[in-house]
Amino acid sequence: MPHNLVLVVADQLRADYLGCYGNSRIHTHNIDALASEGVSFSSMYCASPLCGPSRISLVTSTYVGEHGHRNYGSTISPDVPNLVMELKKAGLRTAMFGKNHMFTIRRLGEVWDELDEICLGNYDGHPSYVHSFSSFEMEKDNAYNISGRLTDEAVDFIHRTDDPFLLMVNYQDPHPAYTCPEPYYSMFDRSDIELPATYFDRGGQPRRCSVWRAHSEMDICSESDMKNAIATYMGQIRYVDDCLGRIVRSVREKGLWDDTVFVFMSDHGELLGSYGMTHKIPVFYDCLTRIPFIIRIPGMEKTGYVQSGLAEEVDIAPTILEAFNCPVPASMVGKSMYSCIMQGKAFCKDSILCEAGGGSATVRSPVEGLKLKAPFIPTSFGPGAMVRKGKYKLSFYSDDKPQLFDLEKDQNETENLFDDESCASVKREMTELLLRRLLSEKVREIGNIRWPKELPPGRDLRFEPLEGDEK
Repeated sequence: MPHNLVLVVADQLRADYLGCYGNSRIHTHNIDALASEGVSFSSMYCASPLCGPSRISLVTSTYVGEHGHRNYGSTISPDVPNLVMELKKAGLRTAMFGKNHMFTIRRLGEVWDELDEICLGNYDGHPSYVHSFSSFEMEKDNAYNISGRLTDEAVDFIHRTDDPFLLMVNYQDPHPAYTCPEPYYSMFDRSDIELPATYFDRGGQPRRCSVWRAHSEMDICSESDMKNAIATYMGQIRYVDDCLGRIVRSVREKGLWDDTVFVFMSDHGELLGSYGMTHKIPVFYDCLTRIPFIIRIPGMEKTGYVQSGLAEEVDIAPTILEAFNCPVPASMVGKSMYSCIMQGKAFCKDSILCEAGGGSATVRSPVEGLKLKAPFIPTSFGPGAMVRKGKYKLSFYSDDKPQLFDLEKDQNETENLFDDESCASVKREMTELLLRRLLSEKVREIGNIRWPKELPPGRDLRFEPLEGDEK
C-alpha cells in the first residue's frame, strides 16, 4: 500500500493541449513522462466546467446537483465527507499550495497541516489585462507570477517531511489572463499558430454564447490577438509542465517514488477561441468538459496505456481512497477505478453527467455597453446539464437552446441535431436519460436492504446496506 499522494491540479487546462493527448506542438515532456509510467484517461469528464463546483465534486465525489454549488465562489464545510479529511484521518500529513475553491476559508486550518492559499482570480489588477483575450508577458517578480513559488513550496515540503503525506498543488496556470514569464511567453512562434477549426462557427448555439461574445468584445479581437492568446496559453502549459517535473524529481530524490501515488489533472477546460469565445461559461463543449487525468499507482501491472472508456471526475476520490485502503464514505457516489488501473483492465461507465449554472437567468440579448474581461453575471448563468452516452451528447438548459451532437460524425460539435426530425428517437432517449441521471444522481441498489425495527445509532440506511447484504 502506498503512503504518499501528490495531487497536481492545473486550472482550465484543455486535454487536447498535452502531448500524451495527441498535441505534437507543445512538448509537455514531464506530463507525458508521467503518463508513460501510469495511465491516462482519454474520456474523463469534469462534473462542471466551472472551477468551484468541479473541485467540490472532485473531493466529495458528489455531483453538482447533490452538493448544490453551481457557480464560481462556492465552498463546503470540511465536515462534509471528502477525500482530504479521509486521508488525514488515516494519518497522512496534509499540505495545499495554491487556490482553494473547495473548503470554507475560515476552516482551512482544520483541513491542511501546511497551507499557502492564494487565488488570483483573472489577474484583474494587472494593467495589461484589458480584454478577455489579452495576452502579455508576466514580469518574473510580479506578485501574480506564482507557479514557480508554489512549486518551491511543494518541493520544500517533500524534502523536509518524513511522515506519510498528501500534497495538493493547485496551479493558477493556464487560467486567463493569458500571461506567463519568459522564456515561456516567447516560446511559441505566433506565425505558426492555427486558429481553432470552430473559431468562426456560430450556428446552433445557445444564446449565452452570442451574449458572452458581445460582452467580451470578441468583435474587436483580431486573428492576431487570438493567436497571441493561444501561443501564450501554450507557454503557460509549458510553465506548468516544468513545475511538475521539479515535483517529480523531488519525490524521486527523496526515495519516495515507489511509495507515492501521483495524479495530474485539470478542473475543466478552456474555450481559447473555440466557437469564437475565450474563458469558460456554463456550456458543455468537449473543450470545456473533457479533462486530462493521469494517475500513477505503484505496483500497476500495465503502464503507459490509455483508458478510452467514459469516466467521471466523481470517480477519482473513491479510486484514491481504495489505493490507500481507506473506507469510502457512503455519501460518495463515484465508482472506484482502482482494480481496473492496477490490473490494466478497461474501465467504462454507461454515461456521464456534467452540470453548471444557476442563481441568475441567462441574459437573452447583450447588455448595451457592457464590457467584461471574464464571464460574470449578468452574462450567462442559467442552469444547464449535459449527458453523454456512446456517441451522443445532449446539453439541456432551463432557459436556453438545447444541443444534441453525434460525436462520431461531428467531433467539433458544430451540427446541432436537436431539431432534426431524423434524430427524434435519439433525442427522446437522451432526454429521458438526462432526466433519470438528474433525478437519481445518487444511484444505490437498496432493494435488498433488510429494514430493522429500530435504526442503529449513526446508521443512514438510505445510503448504507446492512452488514452482510450485497452492495
